[in-house]
Amino acid sequence: MNISSQQLKSDIIIIGAGIIGLSIAYHLLEADPQLSITILEKEKMLGLGSTGKGTGSIRYSHSSPSLRRLSLLSRDFFLNFESAFATPIDYLEKGCLRLASDEVLWNQLQLTTQHAEACGIPMRLLKQEELLKCFPYLHKSRFLGGALCPWDAYADPYAVLAALYAAVRRKGAFVHFGREATKILINGAKIKGVETRQGTIWSPLIVNAAGPYAAQFAATAGIILPVQPYRRQVYVCSNPHDVPPATPLIVDLATGFYLHQEVSGKIVLLGGTDRDTWPGFEDMLDKSVAEDFFLTAIETVPSAIDIKWLRTYTGICEQTPDCHPIIGEAPELKGFFLANGFSGHGFMHAPATGRILADLILNGKTERIDINLFHLGRFIGSEKEEHILL
Repeated sequence: MNISSQQLKSDIIIIGAGIIGLSIAYHLLEADPQLSITILEKEKMLGLGSTGKGTGSIRYSHSSPSLRRLSLLSRDFFLNFESAFATPIDYLEKGCLRLASDEVLWNQLQLTTQHAEACGIPMRLLKQEELLKCFPYLHKSRFLGGALCPWDAYADPYAVLAALYAAVRRKGAFVHFGREATKILINGAKIKGVETRQGTIWSPLIVNAAGPYAAQFAATAGIILPVQPYRRQVYVCSNPHDVPPATPLIVDLATGFYLHQEVSGKIVLLGGTDRDTWPGFEDMLDKSVAEDFFLTAIETVPSAIDIKWLRTYTGICEQTPDCHPIIGEAPELKGFFLANGFSGHGFMHAPATGRILADLILNGKTERIDINLFHLGRFIGSEKEEHILL
């Protein structure tokens, strides 16, 4: 289908029809229904990018105050989603249990718990004896303790994505699949539009929500964006026999290993030990790391030795050096807005990001958060970098 003449000019062009791009479009149109918005997606179908391969985790128990704030800004959106969109998304607050295997991690976990509770986020610290009483399937001697946040939740990423897509289409946004934006067009210091292989679309304002491809797209305007793509493998397995239904998301802070139980309680998604892979867009499976991975799984949940390995899939995670997103207008180019580098938190922080970008685009400011925390300029000089991973 060719782009009609009506769609050759737009108030705003959004690059990427993943959860971030659609959330931004939705919140812009909620604030100003008269806007003309064009969304360009390089994939041929909805959900083929990072969003469709996510695990649907929604967490509040971050060690970073900035990430906690983004989660809190997104909370009411997820809580009210099913009634607002008349769409089931399997939302379930089942909690997240983060585990500490040494004194350093245990001390950090206690500090994070204090800070989270000060923000109004409920937390429960569990020392070793209580931890094993509540979660007897964990390794008996590996962990000094854990912290459980009952608000941490799950929702079906594709269901949320599909509902947002339907909503922005009803509100009048044009969404084009298989339309890769290849170049930002600039005249002097002003944005004029974007080039695609199917022709030019004109607009004075562009939002980069291109996920793993964000840096490549920004580079067409000479902007260096410190966002790199990393492959992440997810192992789909049968549920360990002694792990009950509706168990919390389990995260071993030392190894990064996680166990995410599907809503049915019959299947688990395992992963998290491949944090040191080389950057790149290659999404092929690496079976050579499977043995070490399952040994790590058994160190957390010993009964994992008997699970069935059903399949494996890979997704691409876009990551910044400090694992915090870049949100806001690019300092080098007026009218070029960034929503990039969510480092695995894009699904859970998409509602907050949509609200913040709508504020910045329509009002030139936001009262929701200190936007300087996410400004691209923080990467100018290593002394400004913040190294908080969780």
